Amino acid sequence: MNFASSALVRVDSAHEDEPTASFMRGRTEVVLPTTPVSRQELFDLVRSSDSARLCLPHGLSFPDKAAAGGEHSLRAWAYALASREIETTGTAVIKEAGRHTPPALDTEPAEALTRGSIESHATAAVAAVAAIHRAAASVSGADAATVYLFTADALEETSRLYGCGGTMRRQLCDSLTFAGAGYDFPWNEIRSGAESLAILYNFSPFQDTGSTVASKRLRVFSEAFDVIACSFLQHKKQDPTVESISRPYVVSKEFLPLTPSWASWPSFRAFAERAAAAAGERMRTHADYRRLYTRAMWAPALYAGAKVKFMQPDLPWTAEFSDPLSLDVEGAPRGGSLPRDAFTAPLVDAWERDFGPLEDLDLTTFRFAELLVYAYADDIIFTNEHQRIVMLDSIRRPQLRERVASISTVSHHPTLDVGFYELEHVDYPLDDDHVHLGYFGEFYTARGITEITNALRALPESVRSHTRLHVFTNYIPESAGGVKPASFSRSQFDLLVQRTLDGVGTSGVEDLVVFNSSLPYLRFLAVTQKLDYLIVTDAQSGTGHSVNPYLPSKWSDYLGSAARVWGLVEPESVLSTMNLDVRTPIGDTHAARAAIWTMVDEKFGPAATMPLSNDGVL
Repeated sequence: MNFASSALVRVDSAHEDEPTASFMRGRTEVVLPTTPVSRQELFDLVRSSDSARLCLPHGLSFPDKAAAGGEHSLRAWAYALASREIETTGTAVIKEAGRHTPPALDTEPAEALTRGSIESHATAAVAAVAAIHRAAASVSGADAATVYLFTADALEETSRLYGCGGTMRRQLCDSLTFAGAGYDFPWNEIRSGAESLAILYNFSPFQDTGSTVASKRLRVFSEAFDVIACSFLQHKKQDPTVESISRPYVVSKEFLPLTPSWASWPSFRAFAERAAAAAGERMRTHADYRRLYTRAMWAPALYAGAKVKFMQPDLPWTAEFSDPLSLDVEGAPRGGSLPRDAFTAPLVDAWERDFGPLEDLDLTTFRFAELLVYAYADDIIFTNEHQRIVMLDSIRRPQLRERVASISTVSHHPTLDVGFYELEHVDYPLDDDHVHLGYFGEFYTARGITEITNALRALPESVRSHTRLHVFTNYIPESAGGVKPASFSRSQFDLLVQRTLDGVGTSGVEDLVVFNSSLPYLRFLAVTQKLDYLIVTDAQSGTGHSVNPYLPSKWSDYLGSAARVWGLVEPESVLSTMNLDVRTPIGDTHAARAAIWTMVDEKFGPAATMPLSNDGVL
């Protein structure tokens, strides 16, 4: 085996009496001794050689397993090949005057590393691991396990870079992921022990917006987390693609086998008690967590976080709110009454001791979760400024309001690096003859896109014939490929499909609308790159809100895409202030009609949209 050219040549010889393995250093041949050789000795031997040779007695077949104590077996040969693969695919070693000069990456201060050098290192690390996998695949049993031992050596520098934490860790993990480090990459070889603890009611791989945003937030923190969550088996679809976002930062995941619930106190309490107990067990053996992170929407995580904070007061608690928890979209209070039981009584007593008597309106499942965060969290994350205003305004005690104002920050839902948009290769055919509009998401009373389909109906045929509206959502007609879940009755499924049809408003423009089932998250990101415009719409806030407190999470996903973004916005909403390519008011068919006409003109030129005589000229 010539290491410079990777050439492998087999030469038959009748003069060998026993198998030998040897390595060439220039003109010097170093024969592997018959005495035991340590892994490090062999590793160093191979690194200093130019080529390797395995000699077998004439007629002896290539051994497929190691004999007991056989240092010249296939095990030793696999050692040599694996070691050399690491060297030739990893960072270069320069030979000078018989000494090894360390690679530049080893001597370069961590803070001086460029994104390019991190990407180069990540590519080399992934290639090195792939080489070890190939070498291990050529052997079996104990030999394969022996070859895998080289992984730690191959990733020693990668582990050091990971240990730098912060932005460097995030750049390294992204680069490893983009270079092909997937499920079979040995992340545990580079991760340090858990640094922080996250209690997240729903987490990947279960499909949910909250689960995805939490995964992106862990990436932003760039800390190694233990995660405790609720199992959503039989309740949520699984989306393994989301794992690519958080996998580098998750040391362990513990899913509690409980029945999830949106608003049931018994389910809330069951999770909070079990999660706090699991956290307590971890803290007994790992007491130096730097952070406790919880996130809502999904209030049970906040109750668990409060319980853990009472158990470990010195543990900094970061709590995130995606939306106002105790107010619905109309601004009305929501959540059933909170019972006084063995779980809530100590929390209520402590709160009232610190901040005064609670009113009946405060003792609901959602409101008291907010109040626990306001009183005991160390950092609070709001996802937009209007949400922060609305939630601060709901705090009637000035002392508590001042506390929340002083410890809270506004951080929009994170946007991923463009490399995540290119991880999945999708075959979603789009022609060049249309302006392709894309809508991704569900339909609710406060969220639909009928102004767009109304606009299409109002456009001349010469314009609307150049448009296509692509809708990706969970419940689509079976004629478009929709599938009724086995757990749904026919009437349940038909009702949800009708909600989709009503939310889109397909009547009369069926030929312009293409329905698709919802996509796994990374496939969704990849498809956004192919469309011309992505549609994001404000939730229509009710009169109970002083300002619209919502910023759609889709905006953060669209922000990283190459496509343009069309926002259907409420006046003075947070979304209306974003850097949208097109913005029209929610419900304004005339504005939507003008926007689509402009899109078609810009793509095909005004001549393409000249109305025919029977089009009904404006």
